[in-house]
Amino acid sequence: MLLSGLGGVFTAALRDCIKRRCASLSLNFSFLVVAMVKTPYGYEGLLSDQDFQKIGQFACRWAYIEHTISNCLRVILEMEPEDATIMIFPLTLDTKMARISELARPTRLTEYQLAVFAELTPLIKAMQFLRNTTLHGVVLSHGSDERIYFNLRSKNRSVNRNDLLSCDPVINYACHVTQAFRLSLGEKGDPGHTYALPNRPAIPKFLPANCRALPPAATEALLLRQNVRH
Repeated sequence: MLLSGLGGVFTAALRDCIKRRCASLSLNFSFLVVAMVKTPYGYEGLLSDQDFQKIGQFACRWAYIEHTISNCLRVILEMEPEDATIMIFPLTLDTKMARISELARPTRLTEYQLAVFAELTPLIKAMQFLRNTTLHGVVLSHGSDERIYFNLRSKNRSVNRNDLLSCDPVINYACHVTQAFRLSLGEKGDPGHTYALPNRPAIPKFLPANCRALPPAATEALLLRQNVRH
């Protein structure tokens, strides 16, 4: 009888505890619902979930490209990672590429490395054009899906949404060429490695001329391509 009585007390106490917990959770959920603030901008309705997903993928690839370029400059300068975090990584991508370009000479880089860097240079300009216009621009529309575009007013330039989403091949190719240049440089005590690139995709004609100024055939012949025997 004593145990039974105590069991009833414990059961009642547990029931009260559960009720208080449920009430607390209900209040917290109600607070979250009330506290949710919607965006005042209507442009999000112009882009689909798939559009946002693809732009997010592009943004991650662009970030990784720049990170890799930073490491390329670090290796060329034979700088320790800790020092490079202070001296190299904060630099703009333009500055990093300019520094590599100044150091890219036959006495410092091999013929193969110079060929990869020549292939990379206009692609980086293309990535900058796409990235900055998309991520720093605003979404505008003139009434149809074909006329939705990203506009970067500070540079007076625009990229059509459909054109941007068609850039998957050239963005992925830029990732491959960046990776090839990085691997060619190796690390301290590692002479580096060659990298078989996929075939060069068509460079979109809407990109500026300096983004399409790829090296001549003689330089491209020095590169390694997938499924091509040298």
